[in-house]
Amino acid sequence: MQPPYSVPVPEEEPASADAPQSEVEALGGRQGISLLSTLAMGHSFIHFSGHAFVLLLAEAVTSLGLGPSALGIIFASRSLGGAISQFPMGMMADRYATKRTLFMTAAILWFGFFYFLVGFASDLALFVVLALLLGVGGALWHPPAIGLISTRFPERRAFGMAIHGVGASIGDIIGPLLVGALLLTFAWQSIFRMMLMRGTTTGHSRGHTSMADYMGALKDAAKHRPLAISVLAGSTRTGGQMVLLAFVPLYALDDLGLSKGLVGAITSMLLGLSLVSQPIVGYISDRIGRKYTALPMSVLLTVLAPILAFASGPVSLVIVVAGIGLIMFSAALVLGAYGLDIAPLELHSSITAAQFLSGLAMGAIWPLIAGFVAESQGIEIVFFIASALFGITAVMVLFLPNVKGGKPTPKFAAS
Repeated sequence: MQPPYSVPVPEEEPASADAPQSEVEALGGRQGISLLSTLAMGHSFIHFSGHAFVLLLAEAVTSLGLGPSALGIIFASRSLGGAISQFPMGMMADRYATKRTLFMTAAILWFGFFYFLVGFASDLALFVVLALLLGVGGALWHPPAIGLISTRFPERRAFGMAIHGVGASIGDIIGPLLVGALLLTFAWQSIFRMMLMRGTTTGHSRGHTSMADYMGALKDAAKHRPLAISVLAGSTRTGGQMVLLAFVPLYALDDLGLSKGLVGAITSMLLGLSLVSQPIVGYISDRIGRKYTALPMSVLLTVLAPILAFASGPVSLVIVVAGIGLIMFSAALVLGAYGLDIAPLELHSSITAAQFLSGLAMGAIWPLIAGFVAESQGIEIVFFIASALFGITAVMVLFLPNVKGGKPTPKFAAS
């Protein structure tokens, strides 16, 4: 009998009882390609919305004369909405797994509807309420979508998640560029109202037979040491990522004196270069295992982040940012797949929700800490803080057992 924190070894049968062979699709089959393409397009819209919001909110705050503190309050409200809704959405997506695609459809409609309402906002209080509700949209999408991919493509889990991530990268790049162009012609209110869009996805998966089954599986998950470490490692990596996303643009503008256009391009590189690397990293991870893929990337991030403090001009900054952008989001992909490899099918959406919840928490705390430290020590210190977070991630990954995609795990090892 294995302890509760051992890593389950996938069995050799074609599929587990929880995932009939008809539901475990070949990634290269027509249905598999169609499903992943649809999910990637939907994910692109979700991320397009998120990064369009950044530019539109800046314009709205300036237009309404609200000031920087108001912008911070609105952003915090959106993060809070995402954080408090992650676990309930993950639980619902696992409890009613046959309805996962309905949750994802609702996410797209949710973003469109509340963006439309933001177009009529005229004071801080209404902005805060609508931003809080907008934060729920990401929770409606990510746990069900990743849970669906994980259960449908167990042997190519990381690669399937990478294709889903490519959609996000496309949205990350297009969102700021398109909104920037639209702002030359349209008012921010009109652009928010344009976001009222519809979208649908197709697919199905098995759910729980009862809430008691779900709670029992969740209790086992709480005792599973490698799973807990992998979630914590992923959230620590997110903390480092958010520190870089918050301060690289400010460093480039204020300290290096680069133009706004170049800073925008550098920010897009930081966000969007994973478009190239994620499918490659996902493929390699499925072949050699999560640990042996995530560990070198975590070490590279640890080394590259502090080099930013010594960038003396645009060329050196671009080179270092390109290196970081190629691996930062790909490392997240692999750590996310790790947790799903060792979790039972009935918890895949909930594990995804836990990963996003912990990441949101770290992503809110560490930029705040880094900002206060930078006030007294100089902005360069934030890159060393990010490096320390990536280093802690690497240490945690080092002590994890190696796993890779395989047949679905029916349950955790019994205690």
